[in-house]
Order: sequence, then structure tokens, then C-alpha cells
Amino acid sequence: MNSFKRLTNKLLETASRAADGLIFTEKELHAELMRYAEIISKEFEYFRDLTDLEKERFLQRVYHFRKSKRFIYTGLDPQDEIEILISACAVQITFGLRRYKMPFFKEIHVLADQYQLGINQQEWIGHVNRTGIYLSWKHFLLGYSSNNDHYNVGLHEMAHALEYVNFLGLFGSDEFEEKFMMYKRQAELTFPNDQNASLNLFSEQGRANYHEAWAEGVEAFFENPGDLNQYYPNLYRLIKQLLNQDPLNKVKIVRPQ
Repeated sequence: MNSFKRLTNKLLETASRAADGLIFTEKELHAELMRYAEIISKEFEYFRDLTDLEKERFLQRVYHFRKSKRFIYTGLDPQDEIEILISACAVQITFGLRRYKMPFFKEIHVLADQYQLGINQQEWIGHVNRTGIYLSWKHFLLGYSSNNDHYNVGLHEMAHALEYVNFLGLFGSDEFEEKFMMYKRQAELTFPNDQNASLNLFSEQGRANYHEAWAEGVEAFFENPGDLNQYYPNLYRLIKQLLNQDPLNKVKIVRPQ
């Protein structure tokens, strides 16, 4: 990637540090970014479709997002790949936004598989609360193994996290809140008489709960943008405005930030 030299210099200017506190040399940082790009490219069609300039922006954000979080593992050993890919998922959903680090969340919990939660010990594959973002690594990978099945637990939970940050995290945007409430109202108008329910772009829970309608809408926005735009054009338009992205266009960001 021709822009790696520029990106390396940019990160060196911010005195980026490795996990052990030592400052990267230019050669080491260049190799680290190349490794990031290789890992992300294998799993993320979204990343492969970006222009070179967008890839530079994306990698820079992944690098800084990862540094800003503490990853806690349950049932599996720590791995760079896990942290890079989960960070890339967060950057994917926030790629068009000025604020992308979700600073309210200091910890990301990575579990090997589905897990039990709540009084009834129900099985979960991801959730978000005040203590952090929780993800099943097995199901995270399943979400990215197919790019057109409107199923992606990583994007789903990052959508919840983004909503959480903007409404409860004290790092939000008034513009986001206003547009989100428009999405809420549109969902409440759409789903009681949904003529496209048989397409299963939204689950029964998603059609009944606007929080889930948002997270499932984000999944479809990235995985089935053509279908979402065709059958739920108002929801597609509002997600496009909220995320400042348009997956149906080659240049993903709608308005430069």
C-alpha cells in the first residue's frame, strides 16, 4: 500500500508505543501496520473494498482504538488477531464519524463461545452494559465468515455500544441523538404493518424493540445494503445519515469529517 509510509510517519508523530512501553522504530511500526492490514484483509470484505486513502484512515483508527481498550479473555488465550479484528469491527461502524474510540468503554470482554447470563441463565453471544462490551469470539468469526446473511454479532454489539455512548456515556453527539430518535420513530411506523417481514432482515424482536431494530438494521446495512435500501429505504437513509457512510458507493464516507 503506497500510503503506508505516510501513515507510519503520522503515527510516529504521536509517539505511539508498543504494549511494553517502548517506542516503535519506523521499521517496526511499518511492519506492525502491514500485519494489521494482512489480518484485517483476510476477514473483512469491507476493508478490501476501501480506497487506499480510506485504508490508511481505517488502519490508523484500528491502531488507536486497540490501544485505548483493555481486552479481557475468558476461555481462550490472548491473541493479537482477536484484538485487531474486534477493533476493526468498531472502526467499521464508526468509520464516517469524527469520534470513534467509544471512550466510555474501557474494557472489551472476549469469551470463547456463547455464555450464560441473567437470572434464567439464558445463552448469549454478545451484550453491552456499563462494565464493557462482551463478545463470543466463535460467533464474531461466524459473523464475518459470510458477508450477505445480515448476521454479524460484532456489528450488532458495536451498534448497541455506539447508542450507549451517545445517550449514556457523556461522550455523545446531539446530532446523533436527534437522528437516532428519527430512526426510532421510523421503526415504530414501519414494523407494525411490515409487508416485508418474510424477508427476515429483521427478527421478531427487532420489529418489536427499537434498540434491536437499530442493531439489526446496522447488520443489514453492512451485510445486505441493497436489500435494506430496496425494502426499507427510509431506515437505510437514516442509518446512512447516522453513520455518515454508504456501503452502496465506492467511496464509503458520505461527508468528509
